[in-house]
Amino acid sequence: MKHAYNEVNLHNLAVIKESKRWSSQGLIEEDQLKNIEQEYPCSFYHPNIIIRILLFIAALFALSGATGFFALLFGNSGEKVLPLACLIYGVISFALLDRILINQHRHYKSGVAECILYHACGFAIVGLSWMADFNTYVILITCLLVFSYAAFRYLDLLTTMAAIGSFAGLLFYTCYEAGGIFQQVIPFVFIVCFGSVYAITRKFKVRDHLQFWSLNMMIVETISLLLVYAAGNYLVVRELSINLMNLELVEGQDIPFAFLFYALTIIVPFALLYVGIKHKDVLALRVSLIAIAFTVFTFKYYYGFGHPEITLTVAGALLFGIALLLFNYLKTMRGGFTRENHLAEKWANLNLQAFVISQTLGGNQSQSNNQIETGGGGKFGGGGSTDSF
Repeated sequence: MKHAYNEVNLHNLAVIKESKRWSSQGLIEEDQLKNIEQEYPCSFYHPNIIIRILLFIAALFALSGATGFFALLFGNSGEKVLPLACLIYGVISFALLDRILINQHRHYKSGVAECILYHACGFAIVGLSWMADFNTYVILITCLLVFSYAAFRYLDLLTTMAAIGSFAGLLFYTCYEAGGIFQQVIPFVFIVCFGSVYAITRKFKVRDHLQFWSLNMMIVETISLLLVYAAGNYLVVRELSINLMNLELVEGQDIPFAFLFYALTIIVPFALLYVGIKHKDVLALRVSLIAIAFTVFTFKYYYGFGHPEITLTVAGALLFGIALLLFNYLKTMRGGFTRENHLAEKWANLNLQAFVISQTLGGNQSQSNNQIETGGGGKFGGGGSTDSF
């Protein structure tokens, strides 16, 4: 199975988008941008975000009418027919999206396409779950399969998040229902499973034939790291143990392995920070900052540090001061880090800079003898330059 879109159009759209970013940074001129758009035409209908939102809302109203008509036709058909009708309606919606909207009308993340996609997913999931009397396992497995298909086939980010969430829910529910020791090791199961998911995704992300799923894999990486941290966070483990597993604690008593979860609450964020700095991984850096903030909240939740208004004021002033110092310190690139927009990283897999340069800068003599420095520290020159960064 492959994605539903024309690869040439996907490739050309990526070139045009990145070229516009280069243009906005002053790295290429308007006439060069026009040359790129002519050299790499894209027939996709892909409007801006405002138009997409409006089209999504309009399509939602239209599909509501179609759903109402569907309900009138099958509303009195009985519980044996309705689940099958929902499933067939969902499959037909997928077929219409694939054959008509994408293949014929060239819609790519147009707002209408997303609306029909989520509509199809909803009816397919409801139909299959209804056939199994809404068994929890069937619901979770159906969600995982349908959302994974939608994410892979249509390069959709929301269904990617839904798929990884469905997998997490299935994993948790399986261990929870098993009871006994399996309930107690849920945090460690999550740490091992989603740590492995992160490592595997990171390994596959650099492969050229998977370049069109790079944003989907970034979503998987982010959620996996957040779940690894949450699984070891003391507050999350304690509160879930009390509310879901009916753990009763008397005053002064702590959860099992409390020392380990205290340690993980502190170690994991700084381990992510170290990985982000060492490997120049912006995603790990951002997740580590979120984790550090939640670690502070965790300890503040159980241990008071004086008046909350004083604590918040001091913490805010400290964070603001650190941010200001870093902002000034990174005016110039230091150790591969800069406060400026880093354009080179997104180009690593697509190798777009080679043909942007070859198709545009070679024809502009005013820049042919001048090398332009990119955010990643690399340089490119005129028509005879290489594609190195």
